[in-house]
Amino acid sequence: MKHILMVDDLITNLKLVGEILKDKYTLSMAESGPQALLFLEKTKPDLILLNVNMPHMNGYETMDAIKKNMDTMLIPIIFITSDADRQSEIKGLRMGAMDFIRKPFEPEIMLSRIERVLQLEEERKTLTITARKDALTGLWNRTHMEEELQHYLIRPCTDGFFLLLDIDNFKKVNDNFGHIIGDTVLVKYAEVLSEFFSIDSVVCRFGGDEFAVFMKGTNTIDEVSTMVTGFIEQVETQLRKILKDSPLVATSIGISSVPEDGKDFHSLYNKADKALYFVKQNGKRGYHFFMDKEGYSYQHNEKGSIAIDLQHLKNAIEEKQYTNGAYQVEYDGFKNIYQFITRYTDRTNQNVQFVLFTLFECSNIVIDTEELFHAMKKLEQAIVVSLRRGDVATRYSSSQFVVILMDASKENGQMVVNRIKDTWTQINDFSGIDMEYDIREITRDKEIYPEKFTKM
Repeated sequence: MKHILMVDDLITNLKLVGEILKDKYTLSMAESGPQALLFLEKTKPDLILLNVNMPHMNGYETMDAIKKNMDTMLIPIIFITSDADRQSEIKGLRMGAMDFIRKPFEPEIMLSRIERVLQLEEERKTLTITARKDALTGLWNRTHMEEELQHYLIRPCTDGFFLLLDIDNFKKVNDNFGHIIGDTVLVKYAEVLSEFFSIDSVVCRFGGDEFAVFMKGTNTIDEVSTMVTGFIEQVETQLRKILKDSPLVATSIGISSVPEDGKDFHSLYNKADKALYFVKQNGKRGYHFFMDKEGYSYQHNEKGSIAIDLQHLKNAIEEKQYTNGAYQVEYDGFKNIYQFITRYTDRTNQNVQFVLFTLFECSNIVIDTEELFHAMKKLEQAIVVSLRRGDVATRYSSSQFVVILMDASKENGQMVVNRIKDTWTQINDFSGIDMEYDIREITRDKEIYPEKFTKM
């Protein structure tokens, strides 16, 4: 049965409405606006019948308080009134009332109007749910995730973890097996994701092969790690059945936490995205917690043993994605490589160039953090496609990249820098961001030459 809250300061009206509705609806009653608001803190009815003329807090004031509360703002309201004033009815409708029922009550009219409003509300809910669902997988979409988090995170003392998941090598599934099998993989992935995480979690598909989960509550990092590891294993087992035992696909997961990494959707998403990027750059198939310092990572392997032999060590330390572009490393590794190369150039005649690329705001435009992050990704892309296998690159800061050009003369180094600059200019989408660079030759004793490019 649908649940209706009747708010009226007259007991006779409450009893009369109770007689009319008792066989078709569950009815709760409140004798004032403040009493109704207290009731709504604990219970959310399907409809509110609200008397306009009440002492201390009238129906308009009560409705205003209901509409300002995110937990109650969508509950449909029908005003009850003996006032025939057309202006008061217009006022109520403009505030969001669904209808008016006038006193003295006509049972058939009351039941008809209540039924009509409840039917409209059901249709609204159905349309809302449809608009928030992913058509292929049936999971919630990004719009729903954003609004759910906004609603949840405004509350005090909230905790949780935001997981951003990506299916590794999904394009190869479509290329090797076809798009129908690709869709089957996405549906099965969504199914396992829904089954694995608790009913309190918000599970979404953002599009393509990108999914997200928000885990509400006070889970520990170890608990989340255990759950995520279990999911990685289970979903891969299920997908291999579809792909005829092919180990083609895996899962990479970036994780941010509430409140440490943010208290809004965009902060949590951006930091989880950076953590996911870290996993992708370090061999895929694993997870990484963002955190402000070094983070906490796990790269999954199939052996499940703490024993290690030489071949296993070789597999662990060799470059996972050997491409034609530059060798990308974390800053600490880059520092060690730089020191090694400095020693190396002391005893050889090889020329090595050292380049610092910096992104900066132009025309006094303040750079948004998210825009800078994506502009840096574009710069990284330009660097990777422009360099050779023997060159080395790393992200030095949130706005700088450092590159070592092996066996490169001054002229060759300048050509490479120009190529990076031209490529970045073509793919950069942010008009308020410019790039400059500083190029020098690596030598222990002195700087051979400095050159700087400052305008794009």
